[in-house]
Amino acid sequence: MDNAQAPQPVYRQARFADLSDIAALEAEVFHEPYLYLMLRQLYDLHGSEWFVADLDGGVVGYALILEKHGRALLFTFAVAEELQHRGYGRALLDCALDRCASIGAELMYLTVRPDNYNASKLFKQAGFVFAEHDDQYFGLGEPRDVLRYPLAEYDSRNLGADEQSRVMRCRLEHR
Repeated sequence: MDNAQAPQPVYRQARFADLSDIAALEAEVFHEPYLYLMLRQLYDLHGSEWFVADLDGGVVGYALILEKHGRALLFTFAVAEELQHRGYGRALLDCALDRCASIGAELMYLTVRPDNYNASKLFKQAGFVFAEHDDQYFGLGEPRDVLRYPLAEYDSRNLGADEQSRVMRCRLEHR
């Protein structure tokens, strides 16, 4: 299906009621998903920095950022497998980048499995650059590539019209 013809989600701040959908997506997308109890605690502490893609009342993607002292981590990020490659992940990423820039973060970074080619490609197309590889980032047998995005280079005005529109909706919904 062409992206222009695909149904378009609403990109908004996560709500407590979204946690069950987020937990289901975690279980679908990740080999070792975060448990609901962890997601609940993350929501209690960082819910204002959690964005979702809401399609017909259901969460089909999400992005959670954690910021401290000018550094922002894309802590968890996923799009339902059957809905990937439709621009939903990029839109969530744009919402997260815009939020990080608006709260004064200087750098956004993330980790990605080296064999997760689709995610790596998405992040690099968005402007993230390879910073380092760590063979044991999450312990033995858990390698990750670390990618970073210097937010001084981010300017939502350089996005296309559709991307700017999505970012503006994220901003309005976040208030």
